[in-house]
Amino acid sequence: MALMDKATLNLWAMSALVIALMIMAILIEHHIFKGVRYFWYHWIILNCLERQMIDAGIMVRHGNIIVTPKIQLSFSKDLNSATLRIRNALKYNKVLDDVVMSSALRKFVVERHYSTDDGNWYIYELVDGSVSFKQTYNSLDEFLQYSKTISTYKLFLDSRSTPRLQHAILVGQTGSGKTYAVYSLLMQMLYKDVPYHLYFADPKGSSLAVIGQEIAPERTASSVEAIIESLGQFVALMRERKTELRKRLKTRIDADYSDFGMSPYIFICDEYASFASVLASSDKKTRDKVKALLYEVILQGRQLGFFLFIIMQKSDATLIDTALRDNIPLKIVLGNSEQQTYVTAFGAGVDIPNRHYSVGEGVFTEPVLAPEPKLVQFPYCNFDILQACKQASVV
Repeated sequence: MALMDKATLNLWAMSALVIALMIMAILIEHHIFKGVRYFWYHWIILNCLERQMIDAGIMVRHGNIIVTPKIQLSFSKDLNSATLRIRNALKYNKVLDDVVMSSALRKFVVERHYSTDDGNWYIYELVDGSVSFKQTYNSLDEFLQYSKTISTYKLFLDSRSTPRLQHAILVGQTGSGKTYAVYSLLMQMLYKDVPYHLYFADPKGSSLAVIGQEIAPERTASSVEAIIESLGQFVALMRERKTELRKRLKTRIDADYSDFGMSPYIFICDEYASFASVLASSDKKTRDKVKALLYEVILQGRQLGFFLFIIMQKSDATLIDTALRDNIPLKIVLGNSEQQTYVTAFGAGVDIPNRHYSVGEGVFTEPVLAPEPKLVQFPYCNFDILQACKQASVV
């Protein structure tokens, strides 16, 4: 009896040891040393992902043994973003490129995915879809305090994304927050250390035209004829800059306007669809003239510091020339838009982060920061925009 009790105790001890080792292995595998929350997120997401990969057939079966691709997951310190790595193989190559991974990641969504240079791993950049990156500024001083931390030739979209000044197209239905997104960018331009020369084109004569009249009435146009004339003046100045810059490039062949501390020029066209619709009924000579001017700015303006900002509700080919749109590097779509809007803006086959977008929220692409659609949440400026513009024009 004593021997049996001793054998039983040994068996229980061995079982307890095995269980303890298994628990320890799980804790280490899911990085318990980085904190309980980190462990919990790591464990629950990997388990959910592996189960759904098996259901989707992304696995290899060896008899009764099922093997899924090797997965590595790491979170940022605040647990608001993560990087997911999945080992590639011949069986998975096309599947991992096309699969919509967000549905298996609980509250996280995929912002970007790509393969490593050697093709051995697929990398998925994740963000917590429940976390808001939206900034709120209750006064102009608050806004400027943050804006002054941004370099002269960059504009912040939100607290995560600060692209270099470049051609941009902003798309969104009524109520999506386009206007306040424009105000946010406009406030930054008006208070930069180097003067930004702004041109305003607003065929409907709405809020942007009102602001333009306060800032630069001589560079604000509402009628189609006046907009075309203003665009012509804009391009004429760009040609002058081209001559000036050519002389300076003899000392720095790979430089651009910003390297010489030159002021940028921005032509902001609101309600571009309205302008395009009226222009479509004009004679061919006028249409060709406008098209040539727009292409000249798009193709030559980056180095010279002349940029086009187009704001519209849709970006389909009937409203904006496809080649023109494709040569605009910064593309922003706000609100919950139709699938066709995303296709025309970003191209077919892109993975749009799946969530409900509030006012001022959406996705954007930009060659450096966001080769694939990335979440953006423009700040809310809770102060008198018109008064802030008047103050800037005085300063």
